[in-house]
Amino acid sequence: MNEKLIINTNLLRKESEFKTITCVVEKAIAVSHSEFESLKRNPLQHNDLIADNVDLMYCDSDDIYHCLLIYDEEYGDGLVAESEGFNYLRYAGYIPNAKLLYENHIQTHLQKLKFYCPLEINREPECWYDEEYEKISSYEASAYESEINRFIENFTMPEEKERGLMHWYDKGNSVDEKVRSAFMSVEERDGALVGVITAQIYGQLTDEELEEFRLYCEGQLSDGVGESLEQRPIKTPDGDIYVSFWNSDDSWSLQTEEEMNSIQSEDLTDEPDIGMTM
Repeated sequence: MNEKLIINTNLLRKESEFKTITCVVEKAIAVSHSEFESLKRNPLQHNDLIADNVDLMYCDSDDIYHCLLIYDEEYGDGLVAESEGFNYLRYAGYIPNAKLLYENHIQTHLQKLKFYCPLEINREPECWYDEEYEKISSYEASAYESEINRFIENFTMPEEKERGLMHWYDKGNSVDEKVRSAFMSVEERDGALVGVITAQIYGQLTDEELEEFRLYCEGQLSDGVGESLEQRPIKTPDGDIYVSFWNSDDSWSLQTEEEMNSIQSEDLTDEPDIGMTM
């Protein structure tokens, strides 16, 4: 038996027709195995998870059911639920491998969002008695794009491999749900090197969610991952360099690609306030 496919489902006797209902998953929630088993055994009891999300569940004028998908984080099966305003599973269906279905759906519906920021790059002095670091222009720094990105990739901690900067986002809100991952890199743009945060987004961020995500990334660049990165030397054919995604200049900003394109007529220069301000 262990080598054969096992499916947990409902078997109905002598059904004359298999009728299905269109269900739209408004929210997917992963729960522990014990919580899922409790929900399976007591579907008609009051459930706090259902109560907290009751406004998301309804049947619209086209007879489409808007539901929760609650799935077992460990074993993967799930329940699709529409409570009709009540705090228990008034309408529900058992979904085998719900976790896999949901994750596959997300992977095929991700959208890319990029934030850009100016970089500050310095080279170590050639002589030991020279205390001044040499500032490198963003145009000259474009020659080191591959070395910097290789270093950033190797610098990524094991726990960050899946979600990048979002591993440290612990608010559990809609931003956490929609932004599946966010990774740092550098990219040549109009001949100059700029810092990039590339995010994979599920769904559409509202204006408020976009600003919340932007502020979080700014914090990570100024005193989180970015601060740790700028203290590490990156080896290049021309000597060690230090790369900072953030600086204290009032004109420093983190902009979306759309915001960058809106000022496309302005060239990126060494000064971070040109072409990068909000």
